[in-house]
Amino acid sequence: MSKPMIIRCCTLLCLFLAARFVCPVASAQAVAGSAEEAASAGDLEGPKFYVIPVQGPIGPPTLFAVRGGVKTAIAEGYDHVVLDMDTPGGRLDSTLEIMEVLDRFPGKTITYVNEEAISAGAIISAVTDEIYFTSKAVIGSAEPVTGQGEDINESMKRKLMSYLNAKMEAYTDEYPFRSDVIRAMMDPEFEFKIGREVISPKGELLNLTAKRAHEEYGKPPMPLLGSGIVDELDTLLSSLSTDTDPVVTRFEATWSLNLAEFIVSLAPFLLAIAIISVYVEFQTPGFGIFGITGVVCFLIAIFGHNVAGLSGHEPLLLFVIGMILLSLELFLAPGTLFFAIPGFIVLLVSLIWAMADVWPSETPDFEWTWEMFERPIQNLLGGSIMGIAIILLLARFLPKTFLWNRLVLDESLAGASVESLSESSSEVEDSLVGQVGIAATDMMPGGQVDVAGRRVEAKLNFGSVDRGAEVRLISKSDFGYIAEEVE
Repeated sequence: MSKPMIIRCCTLLCLFLAARFVCPVASAQAVAGSAEEAASAGDLEGPKFYVIPVQGPIGPPTLFAVRGGVKTAIAEGYDHVVLDMDTPGGRLDSTLEIMEVLDRFPGKTITYVNEEAISAGAIISAVTDEIYFTSKAVIGSAEPVTGQGEDINESMKRKLMSYLNAKMEAYTDEYPFRSDVIRAMMDPEFEFKIGREVISPKGELLNLTAKRAHEEYGKPPMPLLGSGIVDELDTLLSSLSTDTDPVVTRFEATWSLNLAEFIVSLAPFLLAIAIISVYVEFQTPGFGIFGITGVVCFLIAIFGHNVAGLSGHEPLLLFVIGMILLSLELFLAPGTLFFAIPGFIVLLVSLIWAMADVWPSETPDFEWTWEMFERPIQNLLGGSIMGIAIILLLARFLPKTFLWNRLVLDESLAGASVESLSESSSEVEDSLVGQVGIAATDMMPGGQVDVAGRRVEAKLNFGSVDRGAEVRLISKSDFGYIAEEVE
């Protein structure tokens, strides 16, 4: 088997294994309670419940779980989204985004307070349609503090409290007591009264047990906050399904959510590494460690944003199409840019799409807007600027280093000695430009050329040549020389 054929097979194998790795892991973020339930969920007439755990501190992984779960529930036609909640609170930015995500769901949203809904958990609970409790559950103490648990300065606190109160009123205007209940949980200076009865005196933060949350006030009498007390989630779901057995799907939180937080935060750096690797790969012969590194970095970025609930599998499909086009450029028409330009465009589109917050078409009032792509484009521009800056440094210094010999020349010249590689990497005088040499490797379009007793890096502007062909060095480039075949 020829070397080009081996390279093609290895490239396709890498793409196949990467796709096999990313697809199952990304799609495993939401798993049906059983295979039979998942297969038959669309055929049953009974209510369908999508259960999302909100356990432990609230942060980006919680947001990813809720966002991914709600999108799946919309796409697959679920009637209810249920938050199985037991949390001491967490980050305000993630809390606000979770509120917006829940507001997009067209069906009924339910919180099941399974022990605790403290701080951010109480705020999230308040924007759902119904709140159920276990008999020992507690909800409350939602005063904003810093990440270290310290008080916020008075000026910032006033602005934040004003914003949060307005936000809660907008989300809970159809519930007579809910906005005041949450305000009493957030603001110790607020005295919460219903009629003449003081529910929460000034100077205290409101906390409610399950029993107190169901005390009734007003005319007609209505519960303060709760919708019912049930000690088991399965019992609750069964009670809400009067005619048939409930169809229940549970989102399973995995280690990938925490990994996705790390990947999303490093998106510009991953893109910079990928761009650098792809550039160096196109400047060197064959397909090796630089190309694999670029592919892996792109796939990691897509994987992280998929798990974060920002995109579906479409970006991965576009990425594979883009890689196929770039492979065709490398192996079938090197130097023509016929496949490279559309392949590169498809690759960029796949990356931007992967980082955009795209919702299912069934989502009410969802529209494609420019704002969806602002952050992805910023990440891509940031990664590109970093990548270009590093490429300029590499172009100046890397070809003179031992690292270049090991990573590039060893890969290109099978059987060549270390001494010859070191010698070939020495600085070549400008007098080599215009001289004719012999291709020491297949040039597709990059390769090695023996000229004037030296072995140098060279790249064709167009096409490819086999090893042993005569080529002329016509100019110097960042990583060696530009060559053309001698007719």
